[in-house]
Amino acid sequence: MFEVLQVPRGSLEILAFCVCFRVVHFFLNNYGPLPSLLVSSSLKKIWLYRNISISFIHACISAFLSVYCFFDEPAMLTDMFSAWSRLSYFLVSLSAGYFLHDFFDMLFYDAKQSVDLLIHHVVVCMAFYIAIHYNMYMGYAVCSLLMEINSVFLHFRRLMGFHGVSKSSVVYQINGILLLITFVNFRFLTAAWMLNYSIKYRHEVPHTHFLFSVVGLVIMTVLNLQLLMSLWKADFKRGQMKQRED
Repeated sequence: MFEVLQVPRGSLEILAFCVCFRVVHFFLNNYGPLPSLLVSSSLKKIWLYRNISISFIHACISAFLSVYCFFDEPAMLTDMFSAWSRLSYFLVSLSAGYFLHDFFDMLFYDAKQSVDLLIHHVVVCMAFYIAIHYNMYMGYAVCSLLMEINSVFLHFRRLMGFHGVSKSSVVYQINGILLLITFVNFRFLTAAWMLNYSIKYRHEVPHTHFLFSVVGLVIMTVLNLQLLMSLWKADFKRGQMKQRED
């Protein structure tokens, strides 16, 4: 009788966190203050500001908890496939719920301009669901969330733009330096570490899971390269050109 109500492990947790982020979106959309620069802007710009605000909240939570998870359960550093903790399960479920929320948010409001991010979210959601469903790869999933440390500075950069913060200001410049440092360390080096671990211990996991992890990391690396190039052109290269003109 109750078998009909049974759902795959982890599904309810992911959906619950997805609903939580939708609730946050609702309150920000209806009661959250807007920067003065956006008061008379288009609906799309206002949506983008709300979307990035929620992304910033998730990035801050994930950045802190992903680091703390390895202090809470150090075994996940050396055994990223089998080691497990309640906190890591909570964090991966929360992040899967966030990415599910963000996927549909972009799909409805900005699908044409967000194809790369939609692909990214599909890959991440699938990877996190596998980890949650099989109750494995928690260290691997938490390791991937270390990339959110960089996302904190990435989203903060966008929010400063909405609030009219000058690119020549001290806050913007410091954020830019930390953005570059964390980009290299927590996106490229973290991905390289994960890839090396996957290849080294590929015999311990199903062949399909190994292939998915490799393909997923390749896709993530390509997207990160594109993001880095766009950041370089938008801020750092333009800044160098202005200095030469002065």
